[in-house]
Amino acid sequence: MPNLLVHLRVGMISYPIYLLIYGAISHLLNIKFAPTPIDLAISYALYILGSDLPDLDSNNAPLRNFTKAISLSFAIYIFSAFLYEKFYSIQQLKFIPHPIMLSISVASAMLIGVALVNLFLSMPIFSHRGFAHSITFAAIYGIIIYLFSSTKSEYAIFFGISAFSGVMSHMIADYWRKPSKIFKFY
Repeated sequence: MPNLLVHLRVGMISYPIYLLIYGAISHLLNIKFAPTPIDLAISYALYILGSDLPDLDSNNAPLRNFTKAISLSFAIYIFSAFLYEKFYSIQQLKFIPHPIMLSISVASAMLIGVALVNLFLSMPIFSHRGFAHSITFAAIYGIIIYLFSSTKSEYAIFFGISAFSGVMSHMIADYWRKPSKIFKFY
């Protein structure tokens, strides 16, 4: 069973091959493909993240703890302004200075984030080599990346397919002896 280092190496080695295939298909379909160095760096980052992302379902995977820590930034983004406003709407809390209230709001948002992430990752769907090791998971990751980048870059499809392909490189590394499992839906 490959570990983080193996998955990252597979991702690093396979990315240029993926890029060659993507470029060749774009050429055959007569689609302009001239990414900037920034576009390539973003694509690589999404691909390499995808190459280990399915191991979120493993309790001892380093990426799982890193993902928990990083996901708190989303909790801060989503909840802190709301909490700040709600806390200040309570008459008894209006005396608290802005920096302290801001810190309380961010800490509260992080607590909510920790609870939600732990709840999400403890769901049965995230049993090891379960849903996160499926083509459906790869597609969801690719679609999310596409949707988040579609208004910001002309290479949103490239980014989405890079993300999807990174997860698929993980699947190939895990299931190269049983190729039919590479394309399981759940």
